[in-house]
Amino acid sequence: MRPGLRPWSLKKRLLFSLLSSLLLVWGATIYVSYLQIRDEITKLSNAELAQSARVAHSFVENLLQQRRLTKLWDQNKSPDLFHMPILGHKYERKIAFQLRSVSEGVVLRSESAPEFALSLTRNGYSDTLINNQVWHVFSIGTDNGEYVIHVGQRDDIRRELIKSLAGQEMLAMLVAFPVLGLVIWLIVSRTLRPVNALKEQLAAREVGYLQPLSLDKLPAEVVPMVEQINNLFGLLEQAFANERNFTSDASHELKTPLAGMMTQLQVAQKTKDAAMRDQALQKCQQAVLRMTHMVQQLLTLSRVQHQNVQLDKQWVNLSQAMIAVIADIEFSAREKNIDIELVGGEGVAIQANSQLLNILFRNLIDNAIKYTPVGGQVKVSLYPEARRVMVFIEDSGPGVADEDYARISQRFYRCVDTAQVAEGSGLGLSIVSRIVRLHEAEIGFAKASLGGLKVSLCFNLPETAVKTA
Repeated sequence: MRPGLRPWSLKKRLLFSLLSSLLLVWGATIYVSYLQIRDEITKLSNAELAQSARVAHSFVENLLQQRRLTKLWDQNKSPDLFHMPILGHKYERKIAFQLRSVSEGVVLRSESAPEFALSLTRNGYSDTLINNQVWHVFSIGTDNGEYVIHVGQRDDIRRELIKSLAGQEMLAMLVAFPVLGLVIWLIVSRTLRPVNALKEQLAAREVGYLQPLSLDKLPAEVVPMVEQINNLFGLLEQAFANERNFTSDASHELKTPLAGMMTQLQVAQKTKDAAMRDQALQKCQQAVLRMTHMVQQLLTLSRVQHQNVQLDKQWVNLSQAMIAVIADIEFSAREKNIDIELVGGEGVAIQANSQLLNILFRNLIDNAIKYTPVGGQVKVSLYPEARRVMVFIEDSGPGVADEDYARISQRFYRCVDTAQVAEGSGLGLSIVSRIVRLHEAEIGFAKASLGGLKVSLCFNLPETAVKTA
């Protein structure tokens, strides 16, 4: 993490995101609900106006047919006809009623209606501004055309009703939001509890304790991350094991040559015989060469063991790679008058890591030269097949007993029969086996037709046919 940047909290981000989303969605829902409430109240109020007007129209038409409508004008004879007791309900006066004569004006009205006409419209809906108040009016005329019934409602009554219903919804949201926030906080805290437990488990680990983490009771989203951590622990454990092996192997294998070299140096210091001194110094030189070779092999083995399984591979021409290796170590064969023969495989290529492939062939051919007697023969054969390439390396040396084939790839193992033939560290074939595994190839040992050891390598090819370089 860069300096100055504080780590962000997953829990706080989840809570903020969920509560913000809830507030946004809920606010939008309330706004849409407010619009729907306003439309529904408008439609319901207009329908109520129309229904009330039609009820009054039926009543007036009935009185007209009975010729009793004009008797209502004298309120002294019927004082209680339009003056009903007030019950105190807040919506009791939300509708005003008028009966207007076309010739005489307003002849009957409710207490909440003005003394002048609510509207000049004879039929249908209309809006009127009276004393700075908007009235919504539904009008319907009688059949004889003499009278018009007006039923009206002030707009502020509708707005008050809409405001009241919207306020109730808002109040419900204000009360429910903290409760939902608490519930979300509890759910998020409980959901993240395995992550917190994993954090505490990692924090409590001691240095060097690389056992896998438990996957029990972990959510599915966290399991892949923990699996990768366990894989990393495994790689670290393997790396530490390789370091320990390298240290122990080096200390074990170098202890004897160093002790022998010290002895020879002491002999060279104390002796007065020049021939003996030269012999001791020569043995010291041989010991240095052996230790140099052994250290190189140990470093190579350590590097190969650290190599990741996903190698950087490219198409490598086998015959060219083999020719390059033979050219590098040809001087060793020339010193022993050994003939190296390369057979077949012109233009055959495989997908491999060129550096590791060079180490692989160098160890095998160097091993064959080392154990082949003076004037012997080493034969390298390359045979492409339909889906694989076979590589055979044979020598005319003493070979290996059948019971030793399974063990010659072990670290520092040397056959008793061949240990006296040539010097070695017992690491060459161990390095070879590791490189073979990294390339998902196969290796086998058998008796060669030349009399010595035959090493067989099998490299698998991709789905396509054999690629030529």
